[in-house]
Amino acid sequence: MQCECCQAEIPEGKVRCPQCKTPVTQTIQGFEFTKAIQKQMRALIEEQHERIANTEQLVGMVGDYLPEWEKECELIRKMIQGGVLDIMLTEEDKKEGVSKARDTMLNKKHLAENEAEFVLVVFAYMLKLPYMSKLAVKEKKKEEKVKKKDKDTVVTMDTKPFKKFDAFKYRISKHVVIKEGFTKLDGYCFDGFGMMRTVKLPESMMCIGEYAFTDCKHLTDIEISPAVRKIEKGAFNACVSLKNVNIPEGVLELDDNTFFCCTDIEKIVIPNSVSGFGENCFSGCDSLRMLVVPQSVKFIDTNCFAYCPNLVIYCYENSYVHKYCMQNKIKFKTWPLGTQLPTELEGGNKEEKTK
Repeated sequence: MQCECCQAEIPEGKVRCPQCKTPVTQTIQGFEFTKAIQKQMRALIEEQHERIANTEQLVGMVGDYLPEWEKECELIRKMIQGGVLDIMLTEEDKKEGVSKARDTMLNKKHLAENEAEFVLVVFAYMLKLPYMSKLAVKEKKKEEKVKKKDKDTVVTMDTKPFKKFDAFKYRISKHVVIKEGFTKLDGYCFDGFGMMRTVKLPESMMCIGEYAFTDCKHLTDIEISPAVRKIEKGAFNACVSLKNVNIPEGVLELDDNTFFCCTDIEKIVIPNSVSGFGENCFSGCDSLRMLVVPQSVKFIDTNCFAYCPNLVIYCYENSYVHKYCMQNKIKFKTWPLGTQLPTELEGGNKEEKTK
């Protein structure tokens, strides 16, 4: 592995370059652009350090350096304003500073673990502090050599996106089955497909791009493969006829506007891998009566459940979600930790609470 700054060789297992002392870049689960953001934030410090007089000036410059990553930019801004970067700067023992910063984000800012780790690796790279996250994604080899007939053949391990061009042939189709081999739906690829009723994604599919199915007004059912790990913002925005959708285990979060104004959906079961809900994630789901939320969810953004008059959240006693419901006067039903949450509307026998 080579250093991103000076190109020196970095021995395996080392967290910083032996020559220039720059920490290694990392990709955190759920944040595929971590490395690019680390470099941009480091560039901000190097180029603008003489102009940065206070926190507000730094926060104002972040958007100029991260224009392509709105969600990540907002998260970094909030944590700078919340004093997380100051903790890492002022603590004399840098390891202790990282530990305190993590605790602050998890326990006071209520971030999901992968969100906290993302912020830590970005700030550590900015400050040239050595830190290796336990949620760093192991790098996959970009190519493998396969020996065949005494010759080396290079096999490229690239992803295969399903683009708008590929979707065009389904423009007037009612039932869409995407062939195996595609790994990601590009953003907006089925935007406004008014004839589509059902969709089946292939087992090779790993990511649903932003607003991929937005405004598909007659889409009622989508079968998502178990391999999907990321559902980007607005994926099912304004799918007003959507009734049945499964969220597979392994999805780390539901981003902003994921189910915004899905007015026909009545029940959603959240898997144990999901750590948080983005802004307006379920807003406008006025038929949603049952949302099953596991212990893993530690973050709920602004207006997540706005205009959901029939919603009852099924969750564990004393969980983050339970406390969120009480604070925001959302109806809920609770079960003791260690028991199985129900997955059907008829399940459970506890009274609804609106404390």
